[in-house]
Amino acid sequence: MTTDVTPAPRRQATPAKPAPDRTGTVIVAVLVLGWLAGVLWRLWLGNPITHPIAHTDEDSYMNAARAIAGGPEGFSSETPLFRRIGYPLLVSPAFLFGLDFATSYKIVHVVNAMISALTLPLAYLLGRRMFGLKPWIALAAALAAATIPAGVFWSLVGMTDSIMAPLMLGWFLAIHRWLGDTARKGAAITAGVITGVLYTVHIRGTILLLVYFAFLAFLVFRRLARVRSAALSLVPVMALIVLNQVVILLVGDRVHLRGDIVGGGTLEVFTDGQRLQVFIAAFGTNIWYLCVVTAGLAGLAWVAAALEIFRPAGVNPAERTFRPPGGRDAAFRWTAGVALLSTVGTALGAALILAGLVGLPADAIYSRYVQVFVPFWLLFGFAVLADSRLRTLVRYAIVPVLILGVGGAVIAFRLRYVAEQGHRLGYGLFGGPDIITITAGWKQFRPLVGTAIGLTGLAVLLAVTRLRRLMIPVLALVVALNGVTMAVMRDRLIEPIAARYTLPIDLPELGVGPGDSIGFTGDMTHEGYFVLYHDVYWTELTQLPDDTKPDVDVVIGRYYPGVPFHWDGTKYGYELLGASQDDGQVGVWRRR
Repeated sequence: MTTDVTPAPRRQATPAKPAPDRTGTVIVAVLVLGWLAGVLWRLWLGNPITHPIAHTDEDSYMNAARAIAGGPEGFSSETPLFRRIGYPLLVSPAFLFGLDFATSYKIVHVVNAMISALTLPLAYLLGRRMFGLKPWIALAAALAAATIPAGVFWSLVGMTDSIMAPLMLGWFLAIHRWLGDTARKGAAITAGVITGVLYTVHIRGTILLLVYFAFLAFLVFRRLARVRSAALSLVPVMALIVLNQVVILLVGDRVHLRGDIVGGGTLEVFTDGQRLQVFIAAFGTNIWYLCVVTAGLAGLAWVAAALEIFRPAGVNPAERTFRPPGGRDAAFRWTAGVALLSTVGTALGAALILAGLVGLPADAIYSRYVQVFVPFWLLFGFAVLADSRLRTLVRYAIVPVLILGVGGAVIAFRLRYVAEQGHRLGYGLFGGPDIITITAGWKQFRPLVGTAIGLTGLAVLLAVTRLRRLMIPVLALVVALNGVTMAVMRDRLIEPIAARYTLPIDLPELGVGPGDSIGFTGDMTHEGYFVLYHDVYWTELTQLPDDTKPDVDVVIGRYYPGVPFHWDGTKYGYELLGASQDDGQVGVWRRR
């Protein structure tokens, strides 16, 4: 006898729930902490700087900010045509509380650092939205762009350049978002707001404004945007242009403009052979510079952008050789076009202005006006590098290789030719602090070294990033190199020049402060004048005529006993409060 036993049904295992993807949360946290670290890093780099070091631009902006905040009058090296009030207006709250200048100046540094460090999240958003990079690769690329010395250095001084790089990234991001759907009113307004801000910050903003006008006209002509949407974008632009002029009128002549008419010979650039040579050399050197400091990535990006702009309408984007995961649409195409036109336009405009000043010693390099584009083109170039086939990259690389090689050779020839004529091209800290540092060009411009660095960097990147798993380590190495470069720059450039503009004279310790009228004598040293000019923050200074009895409480004059330019206050009934013969050659005298 058998008994059928029905086996108990097996319980089916319940599939485990997939672990929640916390990548987004982690990246947001990294971006926030990275921004904070970027702020602190910039403040550490700029800690030795207690007074302006970029004369007379910094002095002009600080004086304008002080005047906006209701402080005493001051000078500016600007001209009526080139005058912009956006940056002084931004940092003017630092001068609202009657603090000593050194404290107010540190507040300016904090503002600069907070805005400059926004390069990191903005670069990340561009990497994700415009270039379609994967989250962690986009983050690594953003860190490389946010630490590039071309952007970081300028956050250490009180100049418009301290905030221009993140503004440019924000502008391109806003334009790309708007082009993704031109019916978005918020995106149109945002793009207009940033355009207007760029205009109020610096004369470069005028070039970008013209580019934006042409861009809007193109959108309407090609029916990519409605007239109403383009007009809506122009409203904040016009409002900010008016605001710039209104604030200038309110400040009035409390800021005395001392600037010459910059570019007085601009109209002669294309009729005078020497000016034309300076124009071509200045433009070409800036293009060469952009390729050097990005290790050729800017050149790769220019090729990709140009091909995209001039791509025939019938070509399917999916069939092209440059195919990142995000795809290529009209938003990418025309944002790349705006970026390329803005870069070329700014480089040409800067070259035109410099050629107009040819009566002065011409500059070997003056990269300040184009450095704002470096983070964007570094990011763009890496996206091309990461998402193109090797064969395509080799073809693209012909352009940066030619720019680096031919450009370096021509620049070296120009330097030698000018030297043989008994002249020397200008080469200073603010012409290109990053190129000075990476080429070890402490005393002379070294274009061939720059070319070698650019070509080597490009070859390494082309070879190493073919292995996708090495992309993040390579970008981490770039970040490390950026950090080392800035540390060297701090040691070799920032600290020495900051020490030059730090004097042992402390006016409060000498009993000089609010309530005292102050006069400066002639023949003061550059260092003595600019340091103590700012330390007298409560009143406008009086420039004293020579060999005349002063009518002020305190006189600050050249101190060097035994030489003709020494100012001896005892002849006029003043007693010496303190002096420094070694640093600044300054003496402080009070009327008995």
